[in-house]
Amino acid sequence: MNENILLVEPDYKTKYPPLGLMKLATYHKVIRKDNIKFIRGCNKYILEEQWDRIYISTLFTYTWEKTVETINFYKKLGKDDIFENGSYAKKIYVGGILATLMTEELYNATGVSNIVKGLLTTPKQIGIYDDKKNTNIDKLPPDYSIIEKINAKGKFVYTHANDYLGYATRGCVRRCEFCAVWKIEPEYIPYVSVLDMNKKVIRFSGVEKQNLILMDNNVTASRRFDDIIDDIKRAGFIKGATFGPTRRKRIVDFNQGLDARLLTEKKMQRLSEIPLEPMRIAFDDINEKTTYINVVRLAHKYGQKNMSNYVLYNYKDSPKDFYERLEINIKLNEEFKNNGSGIKTVIYSFPMRYIPLNAKDRNIDTGNKNWNEKYLRAIKIILNVTKGPVMPGPDFFYQAFGINYEYFKAILLMPEEFIRKRLIRNWKKYNDLKKQWTPYVREWIETYMALDTKEREKLIEILKANNYEIVEQEYRRKQSKKISTLLKNYMNALDIVEEYNK
Repeated sequence: MNENILLVEPDYKTKYPPLGLMKLATYHKVIRKDNIKFIRGCNKYILEEQWDRIYISTLFTYTWEKTVETINFYKKLGKDDIFENGSYAKKIYVGGILATLMTEELYNATGVSNIVKGLLTTPKQIGIYDDKKNTNIDKLPPDYSIIEKINAKGKFVYTHANDYLGYATRGCVRRCEFCAVWKIEPEYIPYVSVLDMNKKVIRFSGVEKQNLILMDNNVTASRRFDDIIDDIKRAGFIKGATFGPTRRKRIVDFNQGLDARLLTEKKMQRLSEIPLEPMRIAFDDINEKTTYINVVRLAHKYGQKNMSNYVLYNYKDSPKDFYERLEINIKLNEEFKNNGSGIKTVIYSFPMRYIPLNAKDRNIDTGNKNWNEKYLRAIKIILNVTKGPVMPGPDFFYQAFGINYEYFKAILLMPEEFIRKRLIRNWKKYNDLKKQWTPYVREWIETYMALDTKEREKLIEILKANNYEIVEQEYRRKQSKKISTLLKNYMNALDIVEEYNK
């Protein structure tokens, strides 16, 4: 007897389709001939229907509140109210990143005991014991039709909904403390056939797709790296490949990044044979500066045009080496532009704030004393201008982040209104960055730069909590003239900005 299957993704913000649910859709629709329905968020109309199974995906741990709300909403929708030891059994199944990393906490918050940790490789993990073939669900092609219906409604649109989504390897050979991969995928699998998966997608959906998005966490570690590149090329993704009658260019994106420490010249040469766009490399540690620079130059040598490189901050780094890592990319951009090679390599830095693996919220104290709430909030405001990436041009960088590290600190300590409204109306007519600043920003930076070491330490101590009441209390106490000036501007920032913009 066919079952009614409900697939649910909480309506948190996400760009990529829920690959796990898409593979479950294939399993139930094709293998078990069940009826399936996919929705996002809490849908009250679903309450009127009966479901034999409900699968709920989870993403990052900081989506905790939305995820728990969704699970608690749907757990009452089982066809029969069957309980086991006080938990909802046989009806609700939860899996994904959060479910794997915070299994016990999730059970305590929802009462759902059927939590699938890691990859879904056997039906027994979801209580199905009559599958004689013991289908490896993780290896099934995703069912794209379930997200096409969501995208068609227009209220929410997934990125890459019309591209091949998959893996050429699974897991990672490293055990980085800040990364969850080795906990979710503890076994490193050096080869998954991209070619076979693409063929299955075409056979299942009847449609060939333009681009190839590979979510490998460390493909450069694979001993079968050459086989992977060969598969990608045989799948139609060679350098310069086009798609469809309009001849749109095809791209390959290893969107989790490539490990610079394992990128040899031979591997870079092989990567140059496919339409890699962009190429992504992590620059998480200033101690890896030499390795990083050498690999980026190697990519330039082999004609890589676009790079979008991850820059982790607030882990064990400091604002100073964060600034240095960003500036290194700016200097490399200028080097490639002016070296006369004719190869146009452009690097976008992509800062990523470190969030602990058990964090239920993005805004959490990681214990890194080099950073504070004021610094982190300021970085967020700066990056809001560009929606995340740092532009490759030096003019933008030095205006946004300061002409050196001390100027960077002065910007981080500014009132939020000053950070947002730093430039005069006709700023483009001036080449001198300082002349582009509004008078109140110029006064702030000049006053900060005039502080001695002890005064700067005192100012940071006052502002680090990003708390207006603390600032006001400290202003009323006896401070140096320069600190008092800065604190007064901090408290009156909104009025200062509004007065200037009248």
